[in-house]
Order: sequence, then structure tokens, then C-alpha cells
Amino acid sequence: MATNTDTFSPTQHDAMMAAKASRQLSDYSSRHIDIQIQLESEGDREQIALPPIVVKLLSHILDETASGRTISISRVESDMTTSEAADYLNVSRPYLTSLLQQGKIPFHQVGSHRRVRREDIAKYKTKQREASYAAMRELQAQAEELKI
Repeated sequence: MATNTDTFSPTQHDAMMAAKASRQLSDYSSRHIDIQIQLESEGDREQIALPPIVVKLLSHILDETASGRTISISRVESDMTTSEAADYLNVSRPYLTSLLQQGKIPFHQVGSHRRVRREDIAKYKTKQREASYAAMRELQAQAEELKI
């Protein structure tokens, strides 16, 4: 699932700098404004706008660094095997395969193997969780109506 993992341990100086930067970044990120970084090299200056997801990640990295925690960054593949998807949903692989065959979760073939997009599995899990909560609310309403 994860590949190419890099681990970073902050020094005390890194932690102090990260704490200051985290406070400054949180002041701006709560206002939902664009954040840019400025690059300077031998008199040349360039500004780069950061996408919101990068700002969010940077904020987490700064918070963890300020706390002195070791940080690990790894890339996660967007496609999952049926075994990985089944583990993510906490179901058996045969049950997941039946969901795929019924068209409840989209998939694609890579050779003779099924692959599922991580986003599709996450959407399915969210949908199932919402259906479970709705059923619980309905049961609770029925129990209150019957005074049990």
C-alpha cells in the first residue's frame, strides 16, 4: 500500500522554529486566504502559491515538528488490491468481490486482477456508515415510540 517512506526527526532548534511558523500559519489559514511562499536565490525572487491541501499538510507537519515528534511521509497508491480494499472495509475478500460483481463498488482490471480506486472504497464506506446511523436513529425513534 505505502511506498517510498521518508522519516524526519526534528532537532530542538527545528521544533522552536516550527512552533513559531505554526502559530503564524494558523493565523492565516483560519481566514481561508491564499498562501504563497517566496523563493530567493542570488537576487532572483519568485513566489509560489500553495494549494489548500499542501497548506493543511504543512500545518500538520509544523505542529508535529513543534512537538518534537518524528515525522514519516509516504506516498499511498490510489489503487487498492481486493485484499487491501477488504481490509479497509473490514470485510472478507470474497464478500468484497461480490460487492464488485454486483456493481456496488466500481473497479477496473489490471491484467486478470481487480483494482479498486481508494476514493471509491472511501465513498462506499462513508455511504454504509451513513446508512447504519440512519437505521440506528430509526430504531431509536421506534423504541421511544413504543416506550422501551
